[in-house]
Amino acid sequence: MTDQEAAGPRTPYTLQVGEMSCEHCKATVTAAVRSVEGVTECRVNLEEGSVDVVGGTPHLVIAAIEEAGYPAQPKVVVPKFCPLPDNSTDPDEELPSAGAGQQEAEDGYVVQVPDMSCAACVAKVEKAILAVPGVSNASVNLVEKQALVSGGKPQEVVAAIIDHGYQATLQESTGQDVFFLQLKDGVPGDDRVQELLGTSDPEAEVVVAGSRLQVRTILHPADVQLLLQDNGINVAIVEQYTDPASARAEESRREIRLSWQRAIVAGLVGSTIMAGTMSGLFPPLVGHRSFWLVVAFGCLGVMYFSGSRYYVTAWKQARNLSANMDTLVALGTSAAWLASFILILKPDFIPGRESHLYLDASVMILAFLQFGHALEIRARRTTSEAISSLVGLRARSAMVVRNDREVEIPVSLLRPGDHIRVRPGEKIPIDGEIIAGRSTVDEAMLTGEPLPLKKEQGDRVTGGTMNKSGSFTFKVTSLGEDTTLAHIIKMVKRAQLSKPPIGRLADKVAAVFVPVVMIIALLTFAAWLAVAPEPRLAYALTAGIAVLVIACPCALGLATPIAIMVGTSRAAELNILIRNSDGLQTAATLRYLVVDKTGTLTLGRPAVTEIYPVSGVEQKLVLQRAAALESRSEHPLAEAVLRRAREQGLAPFDLDEFLSIPGKGVQAVIDGNMYLLGSHHFFTDHSVMIPEELQAVAAEQAGKEATPIWLGNPEQVLGLLILRDPIREDSARAVRALQKQGVEVVMCTGDNRATAEAVATELGIKEVHAEILPGEKQEVVRKLQDRGYKVGMVGDGVNDAPALAQADTGFAIGSGTDVAIDNADITLAGDSLAHVSVAIDISHATIRNIKQNLFGAFIYNVVGIPLAAGVFYPFTGWLLQPMFASAAMALSSVTVVSNANRLRFFRPNL
Repeated sequence: MTDQEAAGPRTPYTLQVGEMSCEHCKATVTAAVRSVEGVTECRVNLEEGSVDVVGGTPHLVIAAIEEAGYPAQPKVVVPKFCPLPDNSTDPDEELPSAGAGQQEAEDGYVVQVPDMSCAACVAKVEKAILAVPGVSNASVNLVEKQALVSGGKPQEVVAAIIDHGYQATLQESTGQDVFFLQLKDGVPGDDRVQELLGTSDPEAEVVVAGSRLQVRTILHPADVQLLLQDNGINVAIVEQYTDPASARAEESRREIRLSWQRAIVAGLVGSTIMAGTMSGLFPPLVGHRSFWLVVAFGCLGVMYFSGSRYYVTAWKQARNLSANMDTLVALGTSAAWLASFILILKPDFIPGRESHLYLDASVMILAFLQFGHALEIRARRTTSEAISSLVGLRARSAMVVRNDREVEIPVSLLRPGDHIRVRPGEKIPIDGEIIAGRSTVDEAMLTGEPLPLKKEQGDRVTGGTMNKSGSFTFKVTSLGEDTTLAHIIKMVKRAQLSKPPIGRLADKVAAVFVPVVMIIALLTFAAWLAVAPEPRLAYALTAGIAVLVIACPCALGLATPIAIMVGTSRAAELNILIRNSDGLQTAATLRYLVVDKTGTLTLGRPAVTEIYPVSGVEQKLVLQRAAALESRSEHPLAEAVLRRAREQGLAPFDLDEFLSIPGKGVQAVIDGNMYLLGSHHFFTDHSVMIPEELQAVAAEQAGKEATPIWLGNPEQVLGLLILRDPIREDSARAVRALQKQGVEVVMCTGDNRATAEAVATELGIKEVHAEILPGEKQEVVRKLQDRGYKVGMVGDGVNDAPALAQADTGFAIGSGTDVAIDNADITLAGDSLAHVSVAIDISHATIRNIKQNLFGAFIYNVVGIPLAAGVFYPFTGWLLQPMFASAAMALSSVTVVSNANRLRFFRPNL
């Protein structure tokens, strides 16, 4: 049987798993599947109750899941994983991860809703989406004008939104199966190109598209270019691609330009009418109705130019028996113009105030609105700078090696297994594994570490990082949405679209806000009409229109999403990736933080410093047998033993019957004899006595922050290995910073108690849980929660996943395993605990900013609506004019956005 067959099937298969009900279940099943030898890919779908697996033996995977407490059985489905490329010649080639389609199924899909304008729109769109059968969750973002939806059929969701009076389109990823050839020496007939491609791919299609040729073929794009060049056709490969960030920036610039134009036109017309009326340059209404009719229709044209969007949207809402901010604006300005038009036709319509016209107000309201809209977009655009900078890290082209020849092609046209050459000073175009050469790579954009890291054959490289000193060739392992940088961008975007619990208060208010305001406006109009002095109708119209205009819920709708966008973007700049806004909010309420020792408080790079063999056993033999046992272990200390053996030129023995006991040790048969390696508990469990002299050495070394590991067989101990993992320089400062924030650090480690307590004493950590099994970390978190506290967890491995899922906020070390990151709310790009302190700091700052925004929005309406209604008129004799109400309304939105943008200047308190 071949090695590949022993590793299990390469074809993906799906298992039906019952009784999964939460993220903890998902984490447990994931850990069980990944524990099976040969499994290379595992994706758990909680909603469907299934798990997609690549590698391993199916019946062993099922047994592992059932042992974890969940019933499992095979399920016949269409595989969701990408198949191994037909042109791959490497039998050990890694199977690419699921593409965008699979990720979309797990993470949801995005629907663009461009004409949302206020919090009421958000509430209506969210309600419409949730009413679609199968939809499990919907988060609507006013700033991005997008909805993130989980479940349901996308087209049904789009149709439901349209039925409620809003435009909607499904955001889809661009296909990469077609590329274009730019012919540098004119355009030869496409028949010639078709003929050349047909020799290798009879199904190839070539179509002339202007000065380019559109090509669809199974051939590699680089091979197409080489084939044509070898036949005298000079071409370059181009892609049909538009950078989304650039497109959004251009759209913002266009919208700002149009808003300024509309504001200037409306402002000039309105101010001219005001100046002409107040200075006496314009004639009185009586006897000059023709003049004022021309002015009225001129204002109507300006209203169409500067405010047509409001009227169109208001009409759509009315047809669906609904209302939003545009309804208020449309009603207010239309009422002002219509009242003026009636007065022009019938000057005595308002007794005692026949010359009172609202034409200037009807356009000045729109001028202020458009002016505020332009400022709002300009401020909002800055919130996307972090995303734009991340997108800008992507390389656009790569140098592919094909049959010892180099061809430059767009990154989007790369395929798994392609060999890419990178020279000094060039940006690494995509994720891969070095197969030849060595260099140093600047990964500061991922980890925040300022020093370049050494890279050689077998090491991973990440797209977007910068090659510094040497040149190398690497093999492409991830494409498109599966690359590290794409995951970072997606995580930040998804966090920006999510909604924290504090933001749902605004949604509840917005759901009834507009109807309530319209009722208040009608009551205001009726009250003034009943009790106001003459001219009553003039006062009633002024107050009613002012209430409609000033009560715009824009500020309310922007309060939460704008702060979330800026906060998560700023966090990304600080190498902290927030997966969802729930985690962002709960991080600000943590009382305890459970952390592992190795790799978090310490450097995570332990080394064997001393070896103590028992009498009659050679030190070399102890190290060699220990290295053999650790060769199959995934424990962080294993690499230290193997590294020491390599340094001394010792080759590990072959193993049989290898068995790992999590949290205790490993055992295996070497040359027909059983050997054990692990903690003193492991040997106690096997009833093996430990020599007193070595016990004393182990206790002494453990008190000096070292970790003792024992080697022996079922009859006796053969030796003691001492490993040291230095404490990180910034750990003590990070612990003090967390304690200053009111967060108590709890050490939770499987390490020796004496070693753990020595490290805890040096760092000032009061609560220590040592010598615990991996599964017991979750129990530590749960017990702290049972005492009524919010608990965070920092983890980096598969065995941390249950505890991360249990914690109120999970922090995953960025260099940790995928399952740990998948179960965490916040991912830290570096290994330092200091990043947790920064994450909590920015969480506090963002939640505080949201509260400020919500307070400002609520107070603005609490004060503004009574002021516009004329409640203070009996005491001040002053009634708010509609145009000033619109200015105040626009100012409220700009104030909220500007306050949120203060987060861009956030500096952590380290």
